[in-house]
Amino acid sequence: MLARDHALSGALAFTAAAPLLHVTGAGLLAGAVFTAGAATLPDIDEPGSTISRTLGFFTMTVSWIVHKVSGGHRKGTHSLPGAAVFTLAAWLAVTHTGSLAGKIILGVILGLILAAGVRALRIGGHHADIIGLAAGAAAAYWRAGVALVPLCIALGAAAHIAGDELTHGGCPLAWPVSGHEFHLLPRRLQITTGKFTEHWIVSTLLLAALACLLWRDTGMAAIVHHPHATTPATP
Repeated sequence: MLARDHALSGALAFTAAAPLLHVTGAGLLAGAVFTAGAATLPDIDEPGSTISRTLGFFTMTVSWIVHKVSGGHRKGTHSLPGAAVFTLAAWLAVTHTGSLAGKIILGVILGLILAAGVRALRIGGHHADIIGLAAGAAAAYWRAGVALVPLCIALGAAAHIAGDELTHGGCPLAWPVSGHEFHLLPRRLQITTGKFTEHWIVSTLLLAALACLLWRDTGMAAIVHHPHATTPATP
């Protein structure tokens, strides 16, 4: 799938889980944004991907290393062990935010995923990286919503893998034990990345579902159905 749809699917995954997490308000917004960016993370194994181009030479170098270590594109980072490694790294960073080094590491992680998310959604133009890095640094310094980061990384990675399992390529969930590629759809229904089905059907469905869930999670649906619910009774 395209980076844009991975980011949308990440935001969708978090907003779908929000009622179970009892997250509202600023926490809901932060979680959706973090997960949208995290959903681009597995593509760090591909030097030409959106996230690999996000911070220039730094991320291109990291991407090249990950590509070699993980066996290439849609191998290690698109597996269950890969998602677990991403999540563990985020958890370790969050648990050490009391130190300056911990804040810096968490700031790098957040800056990377937020910049990639902003770039994937084509927000901010050439300033996308600056916006993402600044937001990541601020969140890490003031620890704004950072407790959600490991969960956001896990949900984002899962959403990314699920999205790629809709395509012809599939994902090797059990890598490196097995290279078998898993799919969520039968072959006749699998989509091709970047073609008509993704641009006009998948993207539209993701946007519509995200809008509906945000409508629900922000309480707007309850207000519309019960417009006088918050109005004090007249004596």
